Amino acid sequence: MSRGVGWLLLWLPLAGCAGQQERALARLEHIAGEVMSAPCAAPEYGYRQVKNPHVPGLIDEIETLRCPGLEAQTYLSRESARPDGMPIYLRMSGPHAGLPAFLQPGSPGAGLAEQLGPPAERSAARWRYGSAETTETVVIEWQGGVIRQLRWEWYFD
Repeated sequence: MSRGVGWLLLWLPLAGCAGQQERALARLEHIAGEVMSAPCAAPEYGYRQVKNPHVPGLIDEIETLRCPGLEAQTYLSRESARPDGMPIYLRMSGPHAGLPAFLQPGSPGAGLAEQLGPPAERSAARWRYGSAETTETVVIEWQGGVIRQLRWEWYFD
């Protein structure tokens, strides 16, 4: 995928003193990078122009990638420190080679809490990983005892 390398740059090593949620989010960021660097079947790209909120007159793009079981949006700006794109969100609703077994949609998520630790918020239908120290959020939605979908969201200004 054209933006795979940029997604991998999201995952930065965290200091040993990072909290449990930051460690879980770092692991989940790494997983998102693995997903985005793996080719997908029948990719469809769409583009939407948006005004850059910081540079008057500059028009940027939001790229939307759709593949079976995957949708991702990336903010593209030639004035960005990351011209290969900044992720906005990634949604997984189907199995993917880049996901570990404990995160595969359609699976019971065996070992998920052991791999990532407890989520910041937890209900029968939704686990949310996030923290006050980061702007990233990962939501795991459950239905009938199996993972229904995963959603990564990144905030940037």
